[in-house]
Amino acid sequence: MTNLIEKTLLIGFGIFTLTIFSSILIPFFGRLTEFNYIEKNNLESYMNVFEEINQGIDYVVQNTDEMYLKKIQYPDNLNITFYNQIIKYDFIIEEKIYNKILEYNETFVNCKFHQILPKEYLLNISRWSILIKVNIINLY
Repeated sequence: MTNLIEKTLLIGFGIFTLTIFSSILIPFFGRLTEFNYIEKNNLESYMNVFEEINQGIDYVVQNTDEMYLKKIQYPDNLNITFYNQIIKYDFIIEEKIYNKILEYNETFVNCKFHQILPKEYLLNISRWSILIKVNIINLY
């Protein structure tokens, strides 16, 4: 009889311990999933800006007399620097600073866009004689 009671108490204590342990860990799994979702969205928003700028530069190179205008959603923690024939992107993912450097055959007007608030802007890319001018204009 005591053997049966001991087994019942051990099973009950195991279930109790498992319940406590899982109730502690479940909220952390939710936060981890939310964190991964936010970081994935940040990376996609960075990539969208990179692609828009690249498309605009290609358009201006092919059509020298026209300018490229497009609304873009500027992400948080993105710094862009244009100098000579190089574009340097600095951005933060998972508390690490990353750099992406692109080199072109065309020369840019030297400018930088640092510490810009994340919201919607107008991307304006045009050609000034032999230089390409990139400007990010505040809409509101």
